[in-house]
Amino acid sequence: MTQTSPDVAPEPAPDEPQRAGTPTALAVPSPWGARAARLLARVLPWIERLPRFAVVFLRVVVALAAAGAIGTYLVLGIIHLRFPFEIEWMEGGLVDEIRRALAGQKLYVKPTVEYVPFLYAPLYFYVAAAFSKVLGVGFFSARLVSYLASIAGIALIARIVHRETGGKHAALLAAGVYAATYPLSAGFFDIARVDSLFVLLLLAALYVARFGRSMSSAVGAAALFTLALLTKQSASVIFVPVAAYLVLAGWRRGLVFAASGAAMMVGSVVVLDRIHDGWFWWFVFWLPRQHPWVERMWVDFWIEDLMRPLSVSCLLALFYVMVDRRVFSSGDARDARDARAAAPGDARRAAEPADALRVAEADGAQLRGTDAAVPSPPAPGSTFALSLSFRDGRYFYLFAAAGMLGASWAGRLHAGGWPNVIMPGFAILAILFGLGVHAAIVAASQLSEPRRHRLEAFLLVLAAVQFACLAYDPARYAPKSLDAKAGEHLLDKIRKVEGDVFIPAHGHLATLAGKRPYAHEMAVADILGINGGPAGADLRADIEKAILQKRFGAIFSDTDFYKKEIQQAYRLEGKVFEDKKVFWPVTGFRARPERIYVPKTAGASGPTIPRR
Repeated sequence: MTQTSPDVAPEPAPDEPQRAGTPTALAVPSPWGARAARLLARVLPWIERLPRFAVVFLRVVVALAAAGAIGTYLVLGIIHLRFPFEIEWMEGGLVDEIRRALAGQKLYVKPTVEYVPFLYAPLYFYVAAAFSKVLGVGFFSARLVSYLASIAGIALIARIVHRETGGKHAALLAAGVYAATYPLSAGFFDIARVDSLFVLLLLAALYVARFGRSMSSAVGAAALFTLALLTKQSASVIFVPVAAYLVLAGWRRGLVFAASGAAMMVGSVVVLDRIHDGWFWWFVFWLPRQHPWVERMWVDFWIEDLMRPLSVSCLLALFYVMVDRRVFSSGDARDARDARAAAPGDARRAAEPADALRVAEADGAQLRGTDAAVPSPPAPGSTFALSLSFRDGRYFYLFAAAGMLGASWAGRLHAGGWPNVIMPGFAILAILFGLGVHAAIVAASQLSEPRRHRLEAFLLVLAAVQFACLAYDPARYAPKSLDAKAGEHLLDKIRKVEGDVFIPAHGHLATLAGKRPYAHEMAVADILGINGGPAGADLRADIEKAILQKRFGAIFSDTDFYKKEIQQAYRLEGKVFEDKKVFWPVTGFRARPERIYVPKTAGASGPTIPRR
């Protein structure tokens, strides 16, 4: 028998139990790892929700910014209503014109040293005269018209956006952006000027033109445009593109709007011109066209007035009017559309999802009361598409923007065009800002959830940046108590002058002191700056005669207006104010009475004006 080598272990028998090997140590679970796993399980859902929380947070932030802009303006308006003197240097002249309307005198007459009309249409003066009949003639009633009109304009901007989108958040943002443009318009929202009433009538006309469907609504919109024209003549620039859109969108209603509007506008101008013996046309239409162009405004209007402070609004406006709402398209959405397109009949209808965009569009159409169709989706792989139907409301706002921005641009191109002329442009950009934000968010709803939240957060950050760019110090527009005290001291000086007082840039101060007012320097400069033809020559001679004949007991001057003639017949008595910081208007042209002149007399010092 062969024996195995002692160095080789024998094979165990098949039925022999094998010995267990050396046991290995088991891994002991770490308590820290278990805790970390439990913490991660709790935190991970919150991390996944962060984009959603960020969107909610940003929505609250921009909503508060919009509400803050509106609230700030409302408070400033109340402060201005209580201030008894001019906030802007032409306010007093307009109040004197309101007084003239209340007395039943003609607003447009041959210019003389006693009275020169401003280059405004008459409606604001008559509306303010109606308020003054109840509340008394003065800055309060004149400013109240503008303050209420501006509030109604802000509300109407919100209403337009809400009617188009059904979104309260977008409506609030649009209203807030317009309120935040208060400093861009030089603070003219709530002062005794025509602009806020003008913007309100324009917005009301656009609202009726956009959402009305009957022939009577076309006539109503035309009537509102006529009222706007009778407030400020640049309404005609806005009427033309809106009429063109309505004709293209529905020729019958468009022709009714265009024909009735043209008839009412031309008819009202002809009637007013006959009532005022030709001076209405001369002041409201002929004279403004003679003013020279400001060449730098061909470019600066778009860059400095619009793009620099309102770049986000301009970009969102372009997005809304130019780009289809289905600009964003995820791969999943494309695959689903391809599958539905390939599926026959009932299978395709069963696979049709109620996506957020179609629901939003349908809700918007229902809110608008229109029969506008939901835009068809772009072809797979496309990045944007242009709408081809004039029934799409975006074309309405494109034409309206052309008119509102065109009128604003024309105002800035003319010499003397202050930033208040851009208020119609600010209003339409605010509307397009709200519509653009909503349209971009709705378009982004086609994306997958993480991408959708990121894009919405980005859009809200842009909105926050827009409000940050429009932030301003409201104290800059609040008159001080020292200004009111200085004004009272000035009125005391005026009252103590024997005879009439000539205050070219602040004629209403004479009215407040119980004396008769005279022509305002700005109204005179509008005529004499372009010579003004025979009427201008007569006016120049009339003013020179009044000064050289020493018709006035004193002249309170703050510019070089007729300085040569004044120095010939009058001598400098002294300064009006010793304090260099008081009684300056908080907005507009910076002017206050600076020097007191009294008539020269042979061997006498003339009347003495008490100094402060």
